[in-house]
Amino acid sequence: MKYEIAKGIRLITIPTTKFKNSKLVINFTFPAKHQNYAKLALLAELLENCSAQYNSELLVSRQLSKMYGASFGVTVLRYGNQHTLQVSITFPNDRYLPPKSELSTAILAFLKEMIEHPFVDGDQFNAAYFRIHQGNMIHYLDSIQDNKAFFSTLALQRLYYPNDPDHGNFLMGSHQEMSQISAQDLYAFYRWVLKSAKITILAGGDLASDRWIAGFKRFSSFTDRNLKPYQLRVVPAPVSKVQRATKVIAGSQSVLSMAYELPIYFGDDDYFAAVIFNQLFGGSSRSLLFTNVREKNSLAYDIHSSYNSLVGMVSVQAGIDFKDEARVTQMVADQLQQTTDGQYADELLEGVKQALINQHRSEADHLGSLIEKQYLQQMMGFSLDDSKWEQQVSGVTRSQITKVAKQLTLRVIYQLNSRGDK
Repeated sequence: MKYEIAKGIRLITIPTTKFKNSKLVINFTFPAKHQNYAKLALLAELLENCSAQYNSELLVSRQLSKMYGASFGVTVLRYGNQHTLQVSITFPNDRYLPPKSELSTAILAFLKEMIEHPFVDGDQFNAAYFRIHQGNMIHYLDSIQDNKAFFSTLALQRLYYPNDPDHGNFLMGSHQEMSQISAQDLYAFYRWVLKSAKITILAGGDLASDRWIAGFKRFSSFTDRNLKPYQLRVVPAPVSKVQRATKVIAGSQSVLSMAYELPIYFGDDDYFAAVIFNQLFGGSSRSLLFTNVREKNSLAYDIHSSYNSLVGMVSVQAGIDFKDEARVTQMVADQLQQTTDGQYADELLEGVKQALINQHRSEADHLGSLIEKQYLQQMMGFSLDDSKWEQQVSGVTRSQITKVAKQLTLRVIYQLNSRGDK
């Protein structure tokens, strides 16, 4: 069910008695702009750990314990062209608590406190608190280079979107951007977020809708807002040739990353065929890449592909020895050609389909997955019930997969090379 709290603020309920817990997810969203990335990441850190009333992480933790071990978190996400500050809280249903217990009032009061009453001094965040968490974020950004796979993913993303920092830059900004934020600037940005963002609240579990509607209407910042529509799909600018870059690092393992443009998006006619294609190509442990590159030829410590249906991209990443780089690059192209030509067993195709169906069914056992699926479907304006979803997966044909594979265009190759040097 959908309810309007105010203009631009919607509550969506997913009623179910299947779980012992309930979960609330509040998404504050607006178009992705790279100038906001570091600020929103730091804001998430501050809102998660402190408030005016609970002005230490210990006090926040104690209050969550009083609410029978509720868990609370704030993070940042990017759905295609949408930048998101996500606030979530999970808590036990009243029927599993002592008699006459009623948690909704306490949960709403806690959320109102954490969202609307941050730890500030005047018109800025508390200086000491701000400096600690700004330092934590800078340390995290500096540590990314130690994670070879993630570092390569970010480098690949920058190359994929040349001259487009809104989609090429890291979601949490850079060391320089993070260090330049002031406590006063961030507080002004926080107020802008509360006033301007589209807000979607998702409530999953055994919840009384009227109680939550009334509760969120009492949030002083949840007022009418004027929102302009924007495109969620990300279409990259054309490139005249494959973008390439190499970085030499110390260590014994290299990382080869490749990115292909695939102009098929969530909800398109060929969407399900694209999902199946990715699983055949490299998205599962039975895929062509995993079987032929890693298992049969021992040319990769790990290799996999992924498909992002909001940006129309298929990426491949492999942990390899430097000396095998040329062979692996060629083998990736060979496996793509095999997929295009339909050179794979019927048993593999049917096994991939069944694995996807089993995975889809298992998501029904996780409340967070149900909420995420509901949000993505309403955001993209495309939804199917479970039986129709399974029919779409089962009905994908070899010719449809070939049609998808032929649409891949290689855009980027990024090599993080280690030649065994210390």
